Amino acid sequence: MIKPFTSWKLIGCVVGVTALTSCEKPELEGPDALQVTVSSNDEDDDDELDVDWGRVFASFTAAGGATTVNNFSSLSMIQPAPNLGGADLTAHLNGKVLFQRTFELGEVAPLWNNVRCESCHLGGSRAGLPKVNATTGELTPQLLFRVSLPGTGPHGEPRPVPGFGDQIQPLMVVEGIDAQDEVRGASAEGNVLVRYTEQRSLPFKDGSTVSLRRPTYTFAKTTQDLPAGTMISPRTGSQVTGLGLLEAVPEETILGFARNNTNNGVSGRPNRVWDEEQGRTRLGRFGWKANQPSLRQQNAGAANGDMGLTSPVFPIEPGESVASAQLNLSEQQLRDLTIFTQTMGVPAFRNNSSAQAQLGAVMFAKAECGSCHVPRMKTGTLPGRPEVSNQVIAPFTDLLLHDMGPGLADNRPDFLASGREWRTAPLWGLGLQQTVNGHTSLLHDGRARNVVEAIMWHGGEGENSRKIVTEMSKEERDALVAFLNSI
Repeated sequence: MIKPFTSWKLIGCVVGVTALTSCEKPELEGPDALQVTVSSNDEDDDDELDVDWGRVFASFTAAGGATTVNNFSSLSMIQPAPNLGGADLTAHLNGKVLFQRTFELGEVAPLWNNVRCESCHLGGSRAGLPKVNATTGELTPQLLFRVSLPGTGPHGEPRPVPGFGDQIQPLMVVEGIDAQDEVRGASAEGNVLVRYTEQRSLPFKDGSTVSLRRPTYTFAKTTQDLPAGTMISPRTGSQVTGLGLLEAVPEETILGFARNNTNNGVSGRPNRVWDEEQGRTRLGRFGWKANQPSLRQQNAGAANGDMGLTSPVFPIEPGESVASAQLNLSEQQLRDLTIFTQTMGVPAFRNNSSAQAQLGAVMFAKAECGSCHVPRMKTGTLPGRPEVSNQVIAPFTDLLLHDMGPGLADNRPDFLASGREWRTAPLWGLGLQQTVNGHTSLLHDGRARNVVEAIMWHGGEGENSRKIVTEMSKEERDALVAFLNSI
């Protein structure tokens, strides 16, 4: 008989480049991308695990389609897409120079968090090695802090805090150690100290436990007091590699995920955010809460808020009220930076033919992780960017907002995103984080020190998957980690 394609089977048909004889090949365009059926001769759902999901996974290595690279070194996340050439490759390389450039203090002043894009996105991946607390020896992630007041601005955006805007610049995350360059400090709006409290998670079925750390933030030496009711959200730098492919995913595909993703308490929804240049509301897809509609605006916003740089999109310095007479980033420079972030190559899967990783693929499917971390989809046409257009990719995200429960809540809304909602983080390249960034810290504030801790922090719509993982044996959990580290 033909059985409906349940969410935990997603890895089987959606990750594989070719379908097994027991799996009808899905059409990967539009809202019907997840409407797949599985053939079986047995009424018992348990027997559906007989489908060799591990072997299907092992057949797929080209995570970024034609943009996939086979470099697995510390530079694996900052390679140009191999299908890029000519004038666009030149623009990409010019953008890379800007990404790695140290801007002068006169350019970033009066307010900034950093002087290099790469300081927050080391090697095109996540933030770099956490700072060491000289007193406790504890590692503290590099963070910035978004702030806002209750209510919304004229376009539905968070309401800025008078005297601070929408983030504190710059910050200090460890007592006595400036998280930014040593030249930092004169323009500081305040320092933020981080302290962790260890708490025990619920035990796994085999009796073992994992310790989770909960952060507490203390604001010190601020230039003025934060108003009562100020909402605060810590953020760490996220991965840049692969963003051009995500920009090319058709909006209808993402909305299709939202329509289909309604099982077992999972119900992702899109954010709708303001496009500065188009003067209208659009689908949000970038940032921890999907609060940016395009890579151009994402880049210009980060340059302005994090580095104090003006551009054609945001010509006003942080803390100022009038446009600068001379822009720090020209139109050509912003274009080159955007092309760079759109055309970075995605590392291929690694070690996915191992028995352990293949067992982990089964565990990923069994835990229904693919309900949010959608493995496979097809990009549409991104104007001017044929390199990322019409590619079959494996980003492991649906680009939707999900309620992750009170444990991970920052209680700060961002456009339509509530204080408990976060955009599903892409997982491709996860296993190279240690190589590129020197650590394995995860989640929006870096509180999780490894993959298992990140899973154990899942609540809300991720609660069912978390519970399934707690029921796994150590061998199965280790296999799940091996699978995640192979993508």
